[in-house]
Amino acid sequence: KDFGGKRPHWGFTESPLVDGDWLVCTPGGKDAMMVALNKLTGEPVWKCAVPDFGKGGGGGAAYSSIVVSDAAGVKQYVQLIGHGLIGVAAADGKFLWGYNKIANGTANIPTPIVRGDYVFDSTGYGTGAVLLKLSKDGDVVKADEVYFLKHEDLQNHHGGMVLVGDYLYGGHGHGAGAPICLEFLTGKIKWKENHGPGSGSAAVLYADGKLYFRYQDGTMALIEATPEHYNLISRFQIPDVKSPSWPHPVIAGGKLYLREQDSLLCYRLK
Repeated sequence: KDFGGKRPHWGFTESPLVDGDWLVCTPGGKDAMMVALNKLTGEPVWKCAVPDFGKGGGGGAAYSSIVVSDAAGVKQYVQLIGHGLIGVAAADGKFLWGYNKIANGTANIPTPIVRGDYVFDSTGYGTGAVLLKLSKDGDVVKADEVYFLKHEDLQNHHGGMVLVGDYLYGGHGHGAGAPICLEFLTGKIKWKENHGPGSGSAAVLYADGKLYFRYQDGTMALIEATPEHYNLISRFQIPDVKSPSWPHPVIAGGKLYLREQDSLLCYRLK
């Protein structure tokens, strides 16, 4: 209401970003697609209006979360909105760039992955995956496509992907978490399974050389993080799963935390 935002179909689901004294989030309003607030008072620091930069996707906020990038020597907030990927200047909220081709008209979900001057993201609903390289041309930041993978090659519905070294790992397929590994800078697929050890989409986490895949049916799978081959180490079933098991796993202090609807489960990993 404060920023003229339009509630996405499945509600506001991003994780707001705390950056220094600011809290940055995505109301999705016409004149306030992204805002920075004083984290102690809630007072607006700046608001960013996003111009039309393509016909794909829908308007407003999506289901992704903001990440910080210093690409092209400019500190910026990168986000996936209903219209696609955007970059917003952290200093003053100026719109820097937009990329529309990755947007779909139903739900844009996975949080972007940034490293150096590069931004990667993938979406489902028959869309695909993209790597962008950002560069500075005077006062303008440009986003150039390095590669685009069609949905047959890679589409991450939800659950996200992780970058480990020079390789990306995650679940491939719409409504499916088939494990996949590809080279970050080239898009070359190193290995890809036809299906996963569980069913449905998979939320993915990395720790200590291992990938933790949490499937929609409650299957937890431990997979080796190597580009050489697919290696399923072990798996177990989260108890009492009656609805889609979607929350992302968390590891802290040698413990694995899994929220399952109104329950929280904790597993000792050490």
